[in-house]
Amino acid sequence: MALGRILVHKISGSVPSSCTVRPVSALENVSFFSPHDATIRYFIFLDYRVCLRPYTPVSMKNLLVRLVFLVFSVVFLVGSDRSDVGETTTYNRFEVPFYGQPVPIEYDPGMRLPSLQSIEHANIRSAVRRADRSPTRPLLNSLLAAKERYELNDFLFYKLARLSLRVIYEGRNRNAQELGLYKMLVDVGFDARLTFRGGRVFVNVYTSEDLFEVPIIDTGNRPYANLSCMEQDCNGRQRLYIYDGHPNPRGRSFGFQLTRWPRLAEQPVDRELRFLYHGVQQSMKVTYDKTMVDIMKDYPFIHEYCYLETPLSNTLRKSLLPQLEHYMQRMDEQQRLELLASFTRSAFAYKEDSEYFGRSKPMVPEELFGYSYSDCEDRSALFFALVRDLLDLPMAVVAYDDHLTVAVGSETIPGDAFRMNGQRYVFCDPTGPRASSRIGIIPPGYEDKKFTIIGAYK
Repeated sequence: MALGRILVHKISGSVPSSCTVRPVSALENVSFFSPHDATIRYFIFLDYRVCLRPYTPVSMKNLLVRLVFLVFSVVFLVGSDRSDVGETTTYNRFEVPFYGQPVPIEYDPGMRLPSLQSIEHANIRSAVRRADRSPTRPLLNSLLAAKERYELNDFLFYKLARLSLRVIYEGRNRNAQELGLYKMLVDVGFDARLTFRGGRVFVNVYTSEDLFEVPIIDTGNRPYANLSCMEQDCNGRQRLYIYDGHPNPRGRSFGFQLTRWPRLAEQPVDRELRFLYHGVQQSMKVTYDKTMVDIMKDYPFIHEYCYLETPLSNTLRKSLLPQLEHYMQRMDEQQRLELLASFTRSAFAYKEDSEYFGRSKPMVPEELFGYSYSDCEDRSALFFALVRDLLDLPMAVVAYDDHLTVAVGSETIPGDAFRMNGQRYVFCDPTGPRASSRIGIIPPGYEDKKFTIIGAYK
């Protein structure tokens, strides 16, 4: 491994042309020979960049000069005033249980804000300025470290931040918690806006993703999702006032989609399943990860196709896929698709969301194993995942007004089919008929209805 030395330069200063410059993340382990190592790391995260260049021998005289310069630099940095860092000796620490995973959190108690006496522009502006001067950096560094370590997406990072603020404020002073959350979202680069009404402050964040059943405001040609109303009862649609402060008008979009699961502690749960394949009952025991089911319990309603793209957890993959592969030995392509359709049709009991949950509740594949009932959207998500992971065949997601199904790319399997972009797709309804293993049939009752393709694989 090539040796190198780290030189620290102020952002406003010059950088040697021989250097490769890159920003230093607070999550990187940059060490200095100093008793104030942690404090220096915060300054580097905020104000400095790192220059890496090849190691070259230096004379003892030059080495002493550089050591003296480094000592003076350390004294200067330690003496600088950074109000958002605070004093390390005053930091408090606790662990917060996050979907079964204990997450260590560090914060400066000086970051707590007082209650707002009244909610109006002038008072909010004063509170935002006070939040800007408060030592929030230790908490933010803890949250960013957790985001990196557990591979949290933006929404789960926000959930952890909100949970941590609730602990820090001991469940009180809700508006101060919202202001603290707003400051952290702004500090990490999101375009966040504050709204208010009736003594309450709400945090909104710009997102380019499709959301449903979430309050959205449109301003400046950008849609902002009301994160606060995902956690609280916002009493229906009422007019909100927009705080005129806008620190990140070009900030990045906030993400909700789960392209991969976070690396949180597993909570394995076993489930016995039985299904019919060409009239013969089959049985298997599978293990799914309850952590993933818990994550989705209060997850915002995203686009239907996003649920199909969400992967199986490692726990479920290791348990389910080898058993299905064993069944598929010596089967041709049609028989394998019939097996997977039989599994999604008859291994789970059917019930509409409105009857079971009292509301619309699309599921990711993992959730079918954590609930007693599921519907067409949920079975389509599981079938889509199984065909993708086991057979790797092209697929199209077919949406009727009140039904979702899947068609699989094949030029040889007989039955009802359609063409799209030069590829033939045969219907493989994952929902029914329950006791049938046949594929290549348009879902009964939908033969003459129009449909749209909302997504495709390969």
